[in-house]
Amino acid sequence: MLNREQLYKAGKFLAKLAITFATLYLVARQIEIDALKVLLVEANISFFILALGLFVVAKLLEARRSNLFFRVLNIQMSEAMNTRLYLLGMFYNLFLPGGIGGDSYRVYWLKKRFQSGLKSLITAFLLNRVNGLVALLSLLLISCTYVTELHPLLQYAFMLIVIVLALYYIVIRRFFSDYSPTNISATAYSFFIQILQLASAHYILYALGVDQDFGVYWFIFLLSGLAFTIPVTVGGVGSRELVFLYGAQMLPNIDLNTCIALSLVIYCMRALVSLGGVYFLMYPDKIIDKP
Repeated sequence: MLNREQLYKAGKFLAKLAITFATLYLVARQIEIDALKVLLVEANISFFILALGLFVVAKLLEARRSNLFFRVLNIQMSEAMNTRLYLLGMFYNLFLPGGIGGDSYRVYWLKKRFQSGLKSLITAFLLNRVNGLVALLSLLLISCTYVTELHPLLQYAFMLIVIVLALYYIVIRRFFSDYSPTNISATAYSFFIQILQLASAHYILYALGVDQDFGVYWFIFLLSGLAFTIPVTVGGVGSRELVFLYGAQMLPNIDLNTCIALSLVIYCMRALVSLGGVYFLMYPDKIIDKP
């Protein structure tokens, strides 16, 4: 018989699954399947390959950024070892959603390997995520200048970046002072990572035949990235697509089928990179550096 915690996890997973299917159903009713097929079949493969390369570099930098936070806890891992653990975490996040997520597994692995405190590890992972969100939100505020038809005041949204960064640094210095020395480096990594992912999306749009109104697509892509971080669906599936659906309805300059094609390609790239973690799932001892 399941205990209360197991029932909670099962219920949480089922709720996510229901939301995922609901969002996909809503999107599927609006898209034109034949038009979507044409977009993907006639796409420029060279631009897809370039986009994949940029995406891979962004993921490698994400792994390096997380290592900055681990070192504050005196966890000394080589970048290669940390990257192998990160790949396994990506696999868990995408293919084994539910009770065991990528971050949860990495916390468990680091706690067991380095005897680090659970609370300290959770804090490090949370701050790593927040740091990335700060960069994502900053780029989103800049991209608001491309969608002023939604509201004229959006042309001034970029000015809020100063407030976002200032609040972030104040909170870190006040409550997480041990991480202050890593702030500048981590934030620089985060901005570079988000720019690379945006560039990856840009070349996917090129591959799909888009040749104008890129700024509007950038806004929708960054907004969907913000939605992707909210854990309400299984593996993030459906959250991006829902943002694209409503974005296409509110912004006349973008095509919904193109947005959904963009989302599908991004998911496939994430899945392809995540498959690198299968090897370390089968041989977890290979994560550790050889002496």
